[in-house]
Amino acid sequence: MSYKTILVSLNEVGRLSQLVAAAVALARETGAHVSGLYVVPAVQVYPSVGFEAAPQVFEGNRSYFKDNAGRVKQVFEAAMQREGVPHDFHLVDARTPVISDEVVASGRVADLVILSASDPDEVTGVERDFVEQTVMALGRPAIVLPYKGKADISFNDVVVGWDGGREAARAAFDALPLLKKAARVRVVRIDPQKDPSLRGSAAGVDLAEALARHGVKAEAQGYPTDGLDEGQALMRCAEDAGAGLIVMGAYGHSRLAEFIFGGATRFVLDRLVCPVLMSH
Repeated sequence: MSYKTILVSLNEVGRLSQLVAAAVALARETGAHVSGLYVVPAVQVYPSVGFEAAPQVFEGNRSYFKDNAGRVKQVFEAAMQREGVPHDFHLVDARTPVISDEVVASGRVADLVILSASDPDEVTGVERDFVEQTVMALGRPAIVLPYKGKADISFNDVVVGWDGGREAARAAFDALPLLKKAARVRVVRIDPQKDPSLRGSAAGVDLAEALARHGVKAEAQGYPTDGLDEGQALMRCAEDAGAGLIVMGAYGHSRLAEFIFGGATRFVLDRLVCPVLMSH
């Protein structure tokens, strides 16, 4: 198994250089083709209150992304050509104002999708729940970059969050092409002493052994929360290890038309210290 097609979503314009650098780094490691995707959303129409009132139309996001389209394409293509990475660029003039819809549609035919988290304190033009909507609906693994600071992906030390669940299993095996590149992979089970089924056995050793058969340098370890919740503990473990990548399942649920991340997933995404590969 290897990645042959990587899609990078380029609408977080303020993180353009980090997104392009991540795509180049992953293409170097895997030999994959990189597709750049940039979406110009449709105008936002808000229904007005009152019988006679006309709907309100907001064109700000559309205008912003139209104005930046040329620069985004130039930066993306220049980097790919400079590094000799096979690539293509897609500018999508969307029929709706929801950028994640187009990313999901295009990302379903990719092996891996690269996204950037959005800064909650800034208005970037990308919908606030962009990462949730994309990761939960995609059906493919996604690497989410931090919304600020460095976003370099390193394979010196990778932390895999493991709880034996479906999402965690999906993420671990979706990440195999990258785990094989890692110098060290830690399969981390948070608070294993609280699970009666694990008494007398090493937490996560079954996954570590399965990954080792694929050539992954994996080891299992338990990690106590010391009063922290699971998301906090996983982040602290990654920081202690100096991890360059976290691999974890994306847990959440649907509420009407929205996808809502679970507490641990939400905590990790909001406080990323390094890129995270998520699968749902």
